[in-house]
Amino acid sequence: KGVTAFTWYVAGQTLWILGFIIELLSPDLFGKMFWDGFQWLAGLFLVVAFPVFTVQYTEYKFKNPRRLFILSLIVPAIFAILLMTNGYHHLIYPNPHLSADRPFPELLYDFTWVVYGYALYSYGTLFWGVGLLIQRLFRPHGLYRTQLAIITLGFIIPIFGTILSLFDIHI
Repeated sequence: KGVTAFTWYVAGQTLWILGFIIELLSPDLFGKMFWDGFQWLAGLFLVVAFPVFTVQYTEYKFKNPRRLFILSLIVPAIFAILLMTNGYHHLIYPNPHLSADRPFPELLYDFTWVVYGYALYSYGTLFWGVGLLIQRLFRPHGLYRTQLAIITLGFIIPIFGTILSLFDIHI
């Protein structure tokens, strides 16, 4: 159950990691901003695919699933538009600059209310999905509890990593 949504989630994670690697290798500010934006767009796959996967995998039922899915696309679509038009309003990258770190200068910028708002939406969606998975762990007939626990842990680890970067904690 949920294999198609999980495939989209994995594709988003793969593109996100690829964008991060290429951003590290990019020598100039323009290249780093391009690949950072690429990572933001790849992250949209995660925010959309993860709740779909959890609903399908846990067999959670909604009254109007199609309508809820369409509504769940509104915030990611607005964020994507803001990201692509950032040059006009600077709501995503207000003051981009490079650090003096070696061997890979890092792209730095202050997070704006748009970034924090999108992060709040994203984490709310992701934690809701994790909550569905955890709730499923405690249902009767837990033949696949270990599998479900591993899946849940596998989703929590990357989420935790993004929380660290949101709070400017570098490992």
